[in-house]
Amino acid sequence: MRKLILGFTIVGLALVSCENKTETVVTTDGNQDTVKVESPDTLAPNDDSGLKIDEHNSRLSLDWNGTYHGTLPCADCEGIHTIVELHQDETFKLTQEYLNKNTKSEETGTFKWSVDGGSISFHTKDNSKFSYKVGEGQLIQLDQEGKEITGALAKNYILKKK
Repeated sequence: MRKLILGFTIVGLALVSCENKTETVVTTDGNQDTVKVESPDTLAPNDDSGLKIDEHNSRLSLDWNGTYHGTLPCADCEGIHTIVELHQDETFKLTQEYLNKNTKSEETGTFKWSVDGGSISFHTKDNSKFSYKVGEGQLIQLDQEGKEITGALAKNYILKKK
């Protein structure tokens, strides 16, 4: 019987601690206003759409700005030496050098975060789209559908932060 009462008490306390509370505030002119006080677990930053987002994502939790580099696979050359610079104001600079082809390009612009704050994407002037999952000290290039590349070559699509 004691265990049953203790169980109901714990459940009741949990429910009471999670509910939103109201508080009456008296202003200097004598009026009373009722203010809704939300518990901390109901508060989360909003994205531009007004939806609540997880606070523990790459955008908010990682030191993502900086320079990333690596050599990505290439179908008709030895590789594409790639440098991506991400700036705090959400601008980028992309430098690509096609090895053994004597071809180098540079692009600048702005990037956008995904709604969940885990990846970024940007378009270049030639309308190429690049998407990267943002990780601790690395960018992982995503495929055209925004998914991680899998298989034996997956590790070759990672740019490391300098």
